[in-house]
Amino acid sequence: MLRFGRDTLASPARFRHRTPMMVRPIAAVLLLLGLVPLSPAHAACVQRPVTEAGVAECESAAVGGDTLAALMLGDALGDAGSPRYVPAAAVAWWERAAAGQGAALRRLFDAFWFGRGVSADPGRADAYLERALAQGAGWAGLVRAVRLESADAAASAALYGGEAVAGNCRAQLRLAHGHSRGGWIEKNGAQAYFWAVVAARRGASDESHPLFDEAFPYKSCGTEAFFLRDELGRRVAAELRARAEAAAAAWVPGQAPERMGPAEAPAALGVTMPARQSASLPRWVPLPATLLRSAPKARLDPQAVFAAAGPSVWVVVAARGEDELKALRTRTGSAVAIDGNTLLTNCHVVVDMAVVYIKQGRRMARARPVAADEASDRCLLRSDDAPLTPVAGVRDYGDLKVGESVFSIGAPRGLEATLGQGLVSGLRTIKAVRYVQTTAPISAGSSGGGLFDVAGNLLGVTTFQFRESQGINFAIAAEDYFR
Repeated sequence: MLRFGRDTLASPARFRHRTPMMVRPIAAVLLLLGLVPLSPAHAACVQRPVTEAGVAECESAAVGGDTLAALMLGDALGDAGSPRYVPAAAVAWWERAAAGQGAALRRLFDAFWFGRGVSADPGRADAYLERALAQGAGWAGLVRAVRLESADAAASAALYGGEAVAGNCRAQLRLAHGHSRGGWIEKNGAQAYFWAVVAARRGASDESHPLFDEAFPYKSCGTEAFFLRDELGRRVAAELRARAEAAAAAWVPGQAPERMGPAEAPAALGVTMPARQSASLPRWVPLPATLLRSAPKARLDPQAVFAAAGPSVWVVVAARGEDELKALRTRTGSAVAIDGNTLLTNCHVVVDMAVVYIKQGRRMARARPVAADEASDRCLLRSDDAPLTPVAGVRDYGDLKVGESVFSIGAPRGLEATLGQGLVSGLRTIKAVRYVQTTAPISAGSSGGGLFDVAGNLLGVTTFQFRESQGINFAIAAEDYFR
């Protein structure tokens, strides 16, 4: 029979030696009952323990009042993939850690909001959220803001504003999108452009949370901001654009920006939070496997690759309406024909665009989105007005090798049929989407273009780049359009 006496509490090492398998649940019970007194911190545990000895060391320090040790011990016991998984004990240690470690509040919020190892309890989760907000945690501000958009748009805007001023890139992006479209916040193109320019700068915080990412799945904050900045800049008058750029260049975190220009429309009352999938786009339906043609293997020179693959790549010209199209207020990108009527492209090329055309030389045809997954930026277009030349074949992603030569074909800056050459520099999977990293040049207007191998087979659809770095460009694996 175990006896809880003065000797047991005063000698954790002795207690562990006698009951090695029971120490964590019993320690958690003592902690929950408040029977373990605080004592000076033990600087003995600075990372998550992975051995029994490490767990023992962290527990000794945590019982002595070391909040970092309590956090690390909670992380070890809260890992569902670990044989030491004891979620109730993890929560108890995170509770202890929360007195000095703000990160513990996020663990506790997630545990009770998502029901990770414990019963979901939104009320208790919100209590931890309030404590995190009081400590100025950026993730907590984003969570509260995204949940308030439909219930209290003004409060949501104020929260995003606070996080944006503090330097959070995702809050800055949300304000840029919000001011651009209006609704829950005033429509103000110059203000939207200011925040897009600020978010595109290096050094911004990228702190986020799954509840925000689920609503607004920005893959890379800086990359998203880069494309948005270019798009918004084309819509703003030159004088306002110069003013916003100057203000963004002088801006430092902690500084609230001035109004950049007149409001085009006030914030609307009673608006609902935007859905994850834009209403202008249809749901995702993958391509049929019958279009996965076997890939030719003959090695071609660059001129022959362009001659073989170039006819499959089209320029995309999109506008919000016929009037904007006539006024040349358009968004441009590229698309790659996969059969006689269907093209692959990126959703950010056509989202919210009511008018979409494809262009190749003097040929121009109407097109429309027929399938979309904004979270992965995969979109399919269909055109019934012009026969298309499909790509020769689609390469198996698993067959790609780092170091092989590749070619990009697209319309950077609207320059149709531009060929670039480079290498496969990496194969990456980000949020379940497979990417081909390449040194082949990609820039604005290349989005939706094709990345081809030396036989003219399609490897991927060019989608984004790291603007501040040279030669770090990405294409969505062509095979992923079949998933």
